[in-house]
Amino acid sequence: MAKKYQVDYYSFLGFILFSIIIVFIWRTYYGYYFLYPFTIMGTWFHEMGHGIMSIMVGGKFQYLEIFNNGSGLAHSSYYDSDFYFNKNVALAMVTAAGLFGPPVVGSILILMSKSFKKSKIILYILSISMLISVAIWVRTPVGVVVISLLGAILLFIVIKAKPMIQQFVVQIIGVIACVNTFRQIGYLYTGNVTISGKEMMSDTGSIASRLGMTYSFWGTLILIVSFVMLIYSLYLRNRTKV
Repeated sequence: MAKKYQVDYYSFLGFILFSIIIVFIWRTYYGYYFLYPFTIMGTWFHEMGHGIMSIMVGGKFQYLEIFNNGSGLAHSSYYDSDFYFNKNVALAMVTAAGLFGPPVVGSILILMSKSFKKSKIILYILSISMLISVAIWVRTPVGVVVISLLGAILLFIVIKAKPMIQQFVVQIIGVIACVNTFRQIGYLYTGNVTISGKEMMSDTGSIASRLGMTYSFWGTLILIVSFVMLIYSLYLRNRTKV
């Protein structure tokens, strides 16, 4: 017998509206500063995505930098590395993992916010991961300060806050992490960027150089996949069995 589900479309559409509002606020002058901690958190998701994937393909994640303007760099070493498959594919995966870091983590947070128990668990994991990453990988003052504070605040919420507050925080962080991709649309459609005074290929430019097609193609694909992840995770979050 097929399972039957009911979707709370009011909540579902409310989350979508909230996502759209956040994107517009984030792209304003004052909104950028109001959401600055989440900008740094989004960069942390992004750079950790690069770093963790570099380990998974056979490299060594050395450290990451987060700068005052919200940009960042993940430094990995592949000297004498035995890639587990084609080198160009492996390095393209490392690059793509950064772009998919925020929406993947955001989608997981949204799904976990469906219950009080799961919200508490994921907040524990997120807060401890942030604090551990500061000790091991984060190397810039703004990264150390902001990520340490956010990790400590989230850990305090896990220990002291009521379950409803914990669930609400997980939902908000999840949605904001997902829409982080849309905040930086211009970056996705740029072949080269300047970070900390150094000119280099953008992530989509790097993917294009290794796998073919154009950076605009990969930027569009990443936007579409990120949008689908946000919508589907919100759909599942607001679906209940009847």
